[in-house]
Amino acid sequence: MTLRAPLFALPAAIFLVNAVLYVTLYSRLPEVTAAQGISPAALGLGLLAQTGGTLLGFPLAARVIERFGARRVAGVTLFAAVLLLPLAASGRMAPGLAGLALPLFGYGFAMAIMEVAKNLIAARIEEKSGRNVISKCHGFWSAGLFVGAMLGGWAASRGMSAASELGLLGAASLPLVVLLLLRAGDPEPLVTAEAPVKGPRFARPDAFVIGLLILIAGFSITEGVIYDWSMFYLREELGLDALSASRIYAAFTIGMFAARMAGDGLRARLRVRVLLRIMAVATLAGLALCIASPAAGLGQAGLLAGFALVGGGVALGAPVATSLAMRHPTRSATKTMAAYSLTSLLALFAVPPLLGGLVDAYGAVWALTVSVPLLLVVLGGAGRIVGWMGR
Repeated sequence: MTLRAPLFALPAAIFLVNAVLYVTLYSRLPEVTAAQGISPAALGLGLLAQTGGTLLGFPLAARVIERFGARRVAGVTLFAAVLLLPLAASGRMAPGLAGLALPLFGYGFAMAIMEVAKNLIAARIEEKSGRNVISKCHGFWSAGLFVGAMLGGWAASRGMSAASELGLLGAASLPLVVLLLLRAGDPEPLVTAEAPVKGPRFARPDAFVIGLLILIAGFSITEGVIYDWSMFYLREELGLDALSASRIYAAFTIGMFAARMAGDGLRARLRVRVLLRIMAVATLAGLALCIASPAAGLGQAGLLAGFALVGGGVALGAPVATSLAMRHPTRSATKTMAAYSLTSLLALFAVPPLLGGLVDAYGAVWALTVSVPLLLVVLGGAGRIVGWMGR
């Protein structure tokens, strides 16, 4: 009997491995910054270097993928992550802030192109098969966050440096890199069936994409704040040990995973505006628990519930917006995905690092409140925004 892998196995593997590598660095930023002598404000500047790389990468993404194919491009950019993230954790490239910022700049460039490639692989599978798979693929990103967070907490509790852990994880990721580069069994032609991307090199966001950004910005910023500052909140402000903090962070990833595994069914059953409002309610309730639990005496149980609710609330922002982006009325799928991914990742990676000064002055808890006004806009106006987009 021949065993067949699920339709979404390949893009799911890319999401999983990328997330494990990513969260291993970000869940251990307090240790990395302490070892390199970087303050939270300086860390924010270092993380902005990743955003700078992202800004340079996205204008090239559509053309590169059209030329070489999404699968091969995903392999090259994943290999870049395997090389650059251990350098960022070790600071060997340069002392202090530069040692973190320089490799993160390169990683941001690679991640911008990878983001388009991996979502395009999943979206094309969904389009050709007629089955919803995008949410499941994003679910494996959440699963990767869980695995990476737990491994990070375990490694930290045993004195293993973040750079050493990332080196081992990178070596374990090489078989996937090789599979992608060889394109074994890849049905995608070297040049895709779509018309070549024409016009400006930068796929500018239009009104349709701006509508998407309004709908998902609050979820993206919340997700980014959890990545960048939640460990500072849990470990520096609440005084939790590395293992306890990693378990609470893992609750966030479990909430994301559960919501994304159910997400394709929810997308089929619920109208987009209803689903977005449910997501906003869950996110706002989770943030309230995260902030209020210590003062209310709810302890780690309240934090676990809050982080899980936030994870479940933000989980479907990217899958819902990705599926909508593929149905742009006038643009090619590749170019639309590049424009949407740019605006989405800027919300995810550009805004949270800018909060470094706020965290330095007032504490990481305040970073958790930044997205609340945007989530309230979705709660009250999702129907009007979706109607304006014609969806």
